Amino acid sequence: MVYRVVVFDIWGEFAHFRRFFTTSSPLSFSFPPPTTVRGIVGAILGLSKDEYIEATNRLNIGISVLSPVKKIRLGLNFVFTKGKDGKFEPTLLGYRKGNQSKAPRTQVQVEFLKDAKYRIYLSGNGNLLDALLKYLPYNKTEYTLSLGTSECLANYKFVGEFEAEFIRKTDTIRSVIPATNIENLDIEKPVRLAKEKVPVFMNPNRVTIKYENVVLETTGKEFKGIFRDVLSVKELGENIYMFGISSQ
Repeated sequence: MVYRVVVFDIWGEFAHFRRFFTTSSPLSFSFPPPTTVRGIVGAILGLSKDEYIEATNRLNIGISVLSPVKKIRLGLNFVFTKGKDGKFEPTLLGYRKGNQSKAPRTQVQVEFLKDAKYRIYLSGNGNLLDALLKYLPYNKTEYTLSLGTSECLANYKFVGEFEAEFIRKTDTIRSVIPATNIENLDIEKPVRLAKEKVPVFMNPNRVTIKYENVVLETTGKEFKGIFRDVLSVKELGENIYMFGISSQ
Protein backbone atom coordinates (compact mmCIF):
# COMPACT_ATOMS: atom_id res chain seq x y z
CA MET A 1 0.00 0.00 0.00
CA VAL A 2 1.25 3.48 -0.90
CA TYR A 3 0.59 6.56 1.25
CA ARG A 4 0.77 10.23 0.45
CA VAL A 5 3.05 11.97 2.97
CA VAL A 6 3.65 15.70 3.52
CA VAL A 7 6.86 16.54 5.36
CA PHE A 8 8.23 19.67 7.05
CA ASP A 9 10.98 20.49 9.55
CA ILE A 10 10.31 22.66 12.60
CA TRP A 11 12.84 24.13 15.03
CA GLY A 12 13.39 26.72 17.72
CA GLU A 13 15.93 28.01 20.20
CA PHE A 14 13.88 26.63 23.09
CA ALA A 15 11.07 24.08 23.44
CA HIS A 16 8.98 22.73 26.29
CA PHE A 17 6.53 19.84 25.97
CA ARG A 18 5.27 19.39 29.50
CA ARG A 19 5.19 15.88 30.89
CA PHE A 20 1.71 15.15 32.23
CA PHE A 21 2.96 13.78 35.58
CA THR A 22 4.99 16.86 36.61
CA THR A 23 3.53 19.81 38.52
CA SER A 24 5.65 22.19 40.61
CA SER A 25 8.87 21.65 38.58
CA PRO A 26 7.70 20.96 35.02
CA LEU A 27 9.76 18.51 32.97
CA SER A 28 9.68 18.21 29.18
CA PHE A 29 9.28 15.37 26.72
CA SER A 30 12.22 15.06 24.34
CA PHE A 31 10.03 15.69 21.27
CA PRO A 32 6.56 17.03 20.47
CA PRO A 33 3.99 14.26 21.11
CA PRO A 34 1.38 13.62 18.41
CA THR A 35 -1.16 15.64 20.39
CA THR A 36 1.19 18.65 20.19
CA VAL A 37 1.75 18.15 16.46
CA ARG A 38 -2.02 18.31 15.94
CA GLY A 39 -1.94 21.70 17.66
CA ILE A 40 0.88 22.85 15.36
CA VAL A 41 -1.17 21.80 12.33
CA GLY A 42 -4.14 23.67 13.75
CA ALA A 43 -2.02 26.81 14.21
CA ILE A 44 -0.81 26.67 10.62
CA LEU A 45 -4.38 26.39 9.33
CA GLY A 46 -5.87 28.86 11.81
CA LEU A 47 -8.09 26.35 13.60
CA SER A 48 -9.30 27.26 17.09
CA LYS A 49 -8.53 25.12 20.13
CA ASP A 50 -12.13 23.94 20.10
CA GLU A 51 -11.99 22.60 16.53
CA TYR A 52 -8.45 21.50 15.68
CA ILE A 53 -8.64 18.17 17.56
CA GLU A 54 -11.67 16.94 15.68
CA ALA A 55 -10.39 18.38 12.41
CA THR A 56 -7.10 16.45 12.69
CA ASN A 57 -8.38 13.18 14.16
CA ARG A 58 -7.92 11.34 10.84
CA LEU A 59 -4.38 12.63 10.38
CA ASN A 60 -1.49 10.17 10.68
CA ILE A 61 1.59 11.66 12.32
CA GLY A 62 5.27 10.73 12.33
CA ILE A 63 8.01 12.53 14.30
CA SER A 64 11.79 12.38 13.93
CA VAL A 65 14.42 14.05 16.11
CA LEU A 66 16.87 15.98 13.90
CA SER A 67 19.22 17.50 16.48
CA PRO A 68 20.69 16.08 19.70
CA VAL A 69 18.34 16.34 22.67
CA LYS A 70 19.77 18.93 25.09
CA LYS A 71 17.88 19.79 28.26
CA ILE A 72 18.45 22.76 30.56
CA ARG A 73 16.58 24.23 33.52
CA LEU A 74 15.62 27.87 33.81
CA GLY A 75 13.93 29.75 36.63
CA LEU A 76 10.67 31.39 35.55
CA ASN A 77 8.81 33.99 37.59
CA PHE A 78 5.11 33.12 37.84
CA VAL A 79 2.79 35.93 38.91
CA PHE A 80 -0.26 35.33 41.10
CA THR A 81 -3.03 36.67 38.86
CA LYS A 82 -6.30 36.20 40.75
CA GLY A 83 -7.94 39.42 41.95
CA LYS A 84 -10.27 39.91 44.91
CA ASP A 85 -13.30 39.26 42.74
CA GLY A 86 -11.80 35.97 41.50
CA LYS A 87 -11.11 37.34 38.04
CA PHE A 88 -7.83 37.76 36.18
CA GLU A 89 -5.75 40.55 37.76
CA PRO A 90 -2.14 40.64 36.44
CA THR A 91 -0.62 42.92 39.04
CA LEU A 92 2.13 42.77 41.67
CA LEU A 93 0.19 45.02 44.08
CA GLY A 94 -0.70 42.87 47.09
CA TYR A 95 -3.79 44.84 48.11
CA ARG A 96 -5.43 43.97 44.77
CA LYS A 97 -4.86 40.22 45.17
CA GLY A 98 -7.53 37.74 46.07
CA ASN A 99 -5.44 36.18 48.81
CA GLN A 100 -3.19 38.50 50.82
CA SER A 101 -1.24 35.56 52.23
CA LYS A 102 0.02 34.58 48.76
CA ALA A 103 3.29 36.01 47.49
CA PRO A 104 2.78 38.21 44.41
CA ARG A 105 5.15 35.97 42.45
CA THR A 106 7.12 32.76 42.79
CA GLN A 107 10.05 31.31 40.87
CA VAL A 108 9.75 27.82 39.39
CA GLN A 109 12.46 25.71 37.77
CA VAL A 110 11.27 24.61 34.32
CA GLU A 111 13.01 22.12 32.04
CA PHE A 112 13.52 23.31 28.46
CA LEU A 113 14.95 21.74 25.32
CA LYS A 114 17.77 23.77 23.76
CA ASP A 115 18.20 24.17 19.97
CA ALA A 116 15.41 21.69 19.25
CA LYS A 117 14.71 20.54 15.70
CA TYR A 118 12.24 17.92 14.45
CA ARG A 119 10.87 16.49 11.22
CA ILE A 120 7.09 16.08 11.01
CA TYR A 121 5.41 13.63 8.62
CA LEU A 122 1.67 13.89 7.89
CA SER A 123 -0.67 11.59 5.95
CA GLY A 124 -4.17 10.17 5.97
CA ASN A 125 -6.55 13.10 5.54
CA GLY A 126 -6.37 14.22 1.92
CA ASN A 127 -8.44 17.38 2.37
CA LEU A 128 -6.31 18.50 5.30
CA LEU A 129 -3.09 17.79 3.38
CA ASP A 130 -4.40 19.85 0.45
CA ALA A 131 -5.14 22.71 2.85
CA LEU A 132 -1.64 22.48 4.37
CA LEU A 133 -0.04 22.63 0.92
CA LYS A 134 -1.50 26.12 0.54
CA TYR A 135 0.67 27.19 3.50
CA LEU A 136 3.75 24.99 3.92
CA PRO A 137 5.60 25.66 0.63
CA TYR A 138 5.25 29.42 1.22
CA ASN A 139 6.24 29.42 4.91
CA LYS A 140 2.85 30.82 5.85
CA THR A 141 0.80 30.29 9.02
CA GLU A 142 -2.42 31.74 10.38
CA TYR A 143 -1.18 31.72 13.98
CA THR A 144 2.34 32.05 15.35
CA LEU A 145 3.98 28.66 15.78
CA SER A 146 5.59 27.57 19.02
CA LEU A 147 7.28 24.44 20.34
CA GLY A 148 5.05 23.68 23.30
CA THR A 149 4.58 26.92 25.21
CA SER A 150 3.86 30.30 23.65
CA GLU A 151 7.27 31.64 24.74
CA CYS A 152 9.10 29.01 22.64
CA LEU A 153 8.67 30.50 19.19
CA ALA A 154 9.33 28.23 16.22
CA ASN A 155 10.14 28.38 12.53
CA TYR A 156 9.62 25.74 9.89
CA LYS A 157 10.68 24.69 6.38
CA PHE A 158 8.71 22.65 3.89
CA VAL A 159 10.58 19.47 2.87
CA GLY A 160 8.16 18.12 0.28
CA GLU A 161 5.30 15.83 -0.63
CA PHE A 162 6.23 12.18 -1.14
CA GLU A 163 4.87 8.69 -1.62
CA ALA A 164 5.58 6.20 1.16
CA GLU A 165 5.27 2.44 1.00
CA PHE A 166 3.92 0.44 3.93
CA ILE A 167 6.33 -2.34 4.96
CA ARG A 168 5.76 -5.05 7.55
CA LYS A 169 9.34 -5.20 8.82
CA THR A 170 12.55 -3.22 8.45
CA ASP A 171 15.97 -3.17 10.09
CA THR A 172 16.32 0.63 10.41
CA ILE A 173 14.06 3.38 11.71
CA ARG A 174 14.44 7.17 11.60
CA SER A 175 11.49 8.26 13.72
CA VAL A 176 10.06 7.84 17.17
CA ILE A 177 8.40 4.41 17.39
CA PRO A 178 6.23 2.64 20.01
CA ALA A 179 8.02 -0.05 21.99
CA THR A 180 5.31 -2.53 20.96
CA ASN A 181 6.45 -2.21 17.33
CA ILE A 182 10.04 -3.15 18.15
CA GLU A 183 11.01 -6.83 17.98
CA ASN A 184 14.71 -6.30 18.54
CA LEU A 185 17.27 -3.51 19.01
CA ASP A 186 20.81 -3.56 17.66
CA ILE A 187 23.07 -2.10 20.36
CA GLU A 188 26.39 -3.54 19.20
CA LYS A 189 27.51 -0.07 18.12
CA PRO A 190 27.23 2.97 20.44
CA VAL A 191 23.70 4.34 20.38
CA ARG A 192 21.77 6.72 22.65
CA LEU A 193 18.21 5.52 23.10
CA ALA A 194 15.48 6.83 25.38
CA LYS A 195 12.03 5.57 26.30
CA GLU A 196 9.18 7.92 27.16
CA LYS A 197 5.47 7.57 27.77
CA VAL A 198 3.64 10.18 25.70
CA PRO A 199 0.02 11.10 24.88
CA VAL A 200 -0.90 10.20 21.30
CA PHE A 201 -4.64 10.91 21.05
CA MET A 202 -7.18 13.24 22.70
CA ASN A 203 -10.94 13.33 22.37
CA PRO A 204 -12.77 16.58 21.43
CA ASN A 205 -13.04 17.41 25.15
CA ARG A 206 -9.20 17.56 25.28
CA VAL A 207 -8.99 14.46 27.45
CA THR A 208 -6.12 12.13 26.57
CA ILE A 209 -7.49 8.68 25.78
CA LYS A 210 -4.35 6.98 24.51
CA TYR A 211 -0.74 6.88 25.75
CA GLU A 212 2.21 5.01 24.23
CA ASN A 213 5.64 3.99 25.49
CA VAL A 214 7.92 5.10 22.66
CA VAL A 215 11.62 4.76 21.85
CA LEU A 216 13.77 7.43 20.21
CA GLU A 217 17.42 8.00 19.33
CA THR A 218 18.44 11.15 21.21
CA THR A 219 21.30 12.27 18.94
CA GLY A 220 19.03 12.61 15.91
CA LYS A 221 20.24 9.56 14.00
CA GLU A 222 18.48 6.48 12.69
CA PHE A 223 18.90 3.30 14.72
CA LYS A 224 18.90 -0.39 13.89
CA GLY A 225 16.92 -3.43 14.96
CA ILE A 226 13.74 -5.13 13.80
CA PHE A 227 10.72 -2.81 13.51
CA ARG A 228 7.16 -3.61 12.46
CA ASP A 229 4.51 -1.75 10.45
CA VAL A 230 6.37 1.30 9.23
CA LEU A 231 6.43 3.50 6.12
CA SER A 232 9.39 3.76 3.78
CA VAL A 233 9.89 7.20 2.21
CA LYS A 234 12.38 6.22 -0.48
CA GLU A 235 13.03 9.75 -1.75
CA LEU A 236 14.25 10.73 1.73
CA GLY A 237 15.84 7.35 2.47
CA GLU A 238 13.91 7.17 5.74
CA ASN A 239 11.76 4.53 7.44
CA ILE A 240 9.24 6.07 9.79
CA TYR A 241 6.40 5.10 12.11
CA MET A 242 3.09 6.99 11.82
CA PHE A 243 0.78 7.49 14.78
CA GLY A 244 -2.72 7.43 13.36
CA ILE A 245 -6.36 6.76 13.98
CA SER A 246 -5.47 3.12 14.61
CA SER A 247 -3.61 4.26 17.76
CA GLN A 248 -6.87 5.21 19.51
